[in-house]
Amino acid sequence: MDTPIYDFLKQYSESGTVRFHMPGHKGRCPHPALSAISAYDLTEIEGADSLFEADGIIEQAERNASVLFRTQETMFLTGGSTLGIQTMLSSVLHPGDAVIAARNAHRAFINTCALLDLSVCWVLPNSRDAFGVSGAISPESLEAAFAQCPDAKAVYVTSPDYMGWMSDIEALSAVCRRHGVPLLVDNAHGAHLAFGTKNRHPIALGASMCCDSAHKTLPVFTGGAYVHTAPGFFVTKQEMRKNASLFGSTSPSYLIMMSLDLCNDYLERHANADFAALEKKVRSVREACAEAGFLPQEGICDDTKITLDASHVGMSGGELADHFRSHGIECEYAGERHVVFMVSPQNPDSDFECFLSAVRAVQKRFVHTAETVCFALPAAVMAPRTAMFSKKECVPIESAVGRIAAETRISCPPGVPVIVAGEKIDDTTQKILKNSGVSSINVVK
Repeated sequence: MDTPIYDFLKQYSESGTVRFHMPGHKGRCPHPALSAISAYDLTEIEGADSLFEADGIIEQAERNASVLFRTQETMFLTGGSTLGIQTMLSSVLHPGDAVIAARNAHRAFINTCALLDLSVCWVLPNSRDAFGVSGAISPESLEAAFAQCPDAKAVYVTSPDYMGWMSDIEALSAVCRRHGVPLLVDNAHGAHLAFGTKNRHPIALGASMCCDSAHKTLPVFTGGAYVHTAPGFFVTKQEMRKNASLFGSTSPSYLIMMSLDLCNDYLERHANADFAALEKKVRSVREACAEAGFLPQEGICDDTKITLDASHVGMSGGELADHFRSHGIECEYAGERHVVFMVSPQNPDSDFECFLSAVRAVQKRFVHTAETVCFALPAAVMAPRTAMFSKKECVPIESAVGRIAAETRISCPPGVPVIVAGEKIDDTTQKILKNSGVSSINVVK
């Protein structure tokens, strides 16, 4: 597949053109670690196109990605899925609109709702973790949410979530069609789902829009992401660009865009075979984990993510993570109970051999059930925007019960809110926050 962004940057770096333009390193970063790649780091000079008004090399690369992902439109992003979430919501909703959302939403979603003045009708996932915020959204719970919030203008879900659990996007999209609203999916952890043995990408399963963090699972620099629209969906590329420009930097990284461009070539030539092979490796790893005492994940889950519940072998998440570190392995995330390992085709076989060795070395302890505080949805008494921009004071978490949160505080898994700005702090949320190491919180004054 052609790589127009890379080709232009390479040609320019070799042309000898005098650079009386940004960036200040002029393609000659003095540090040896940056010297080679800095030659490809440009700004919007003649011929380099412009991300938010693209009609040249960036647009060509985006069209290539659209073919690969089988979308109506695909837009490159250099601000991660955070910018994708902002673009989706601002393209579909207007100030004052209500959106039905799964509670395992990333805090970027909450912040965007505050900026756009949106109200949220929450749906709790079928609990897969001690905090009750990781898991899948069922069609039945979504139908119930429509009964409670009949004026909702969109539905927003996160799938896969941070632990790897996935909702039935095909079933959820059918519910949304019956109610005549678009389904927006935060697919930050699932860019690879369009490849492998089966296309499980949200757009292929009926989502109206979704965003992918390409850098999480594909060979792309950190910050590289996509926002996609489904065939026939009413949001145009021009609208996406305009809305993305409200939130994105006016100096998007050409190095990130070059990596997205080069990834197109990888996706066309290697991705299906590579991810099919990865799925097979992960199945073998999961079998070894089961033999070591870890119970298998239930429900629909990402075939390339490994999540272990440390309590199955009598450990905490931190203790299990330390065990893997002693074998030279750094995990993606370690919580109170769960440890998440993110793998990709770029992990060589030796990485998996090292992982299997560490799993087999796990010494199972006496397993006991620790008391956990199960999440319950706090009462919302104020809009997130109103609470976030209100006068506030910081109070110790011990004296926060009964107060209205003026900020969104997260716990486990990372990014997922325990308390959202505008909600009343109750005994349950106070305990969860305290157990997560939160000692103080901003409340409405």
